Amino acid sequence: MNIFELKSVSAGYGGAPVIEGLDLGIDVGEFVSIIGPNGAGKSTLLKVLSGDDLLMAGSVLFNGRPVREYRPRDLARQVSIVHQTIEAVAPFTVHEFIRLGRFPHQPAFTVESDGDREIIEWAAGMTGVTGLFTRHLTELSGGEFQLVRIAHALAQNSRIVILDEPVSHLDIQHTVMIMDILWKLNREGTTVVTVLHDINIASDYASRIIGMKKGGIFFSGTPDEVLRYDLVEDLFGTPCIVMKNPTTGRPFVYPVPGYVK
Repeated sequence: MNIFELKSVSAGYGGAPVIEGLDLGIDVGEFVSIIGPNGAGKSTLLKVLSGDDLLMAGSVLFNGRPVREYRPRDLARQVSIVHQTIEAVAPFTVHEFIRLGRFPHQPAFTVESDGDREIIEWAAGMTGVTGLFTRHLTELSGGEFQLVRIAHALAQNSRIVILDEPVSHLDIQHTVMIMDILWKLNREGTTVVTVLHDINIASDYASRIIGMKKGGIFFSGTPDEVLRYDLVEDLFGTPCIVMKNPTTGRPFVYPVPGYVK
């Protein structure tokens, strides 16, 4: 069952399309990783899914209804977004920031309910940040801050989570920690859609990988189906070798250094 369905979608900024003529369906319960070179339209695609008004042609359906017809508050109750960057970090404590995730669910001028508090505690426990509750966001490391951002998203909604490069610039400990959280959530029924730069992380965790190039879908399928050396080389324009990860059995991509003849 498609939870998102895109038909002949063109979208972009200032009248200039970044993605054109794109058709895509995303099913309930999928773990979809989107890969591709810089400028391929990956982040634009996520923004279109999350309701940003970038649509120039075509249709974007969420649960069979045009995403443009949803009020932002109603969509936020059903879809959580973790953007690539935050322009400015407000001086909230970790607890205050996670609590803000419940805002779309609360009537105006009300305080959080017992149910809200339970969800906040669950989201913090899932991401391992309960011990950071009294810390301010400005005091966190990059890895800690990203875990808190994911906790905020889960407090908002844990059924559909869209993430733009959630592990970029993180060390391998926090990368594995965050991807393990997403993997566990997906096993419990969460639909996960994420842009990733690391092909091998995408291979190890995703049920489907979408390769984007020049604003369109270059390939879409399971890691075993699409992570072939010829397809990866064509996608990125870089020679590579594809082997099996000895621990997961998934494809593992080794780029070939330019100095190798």
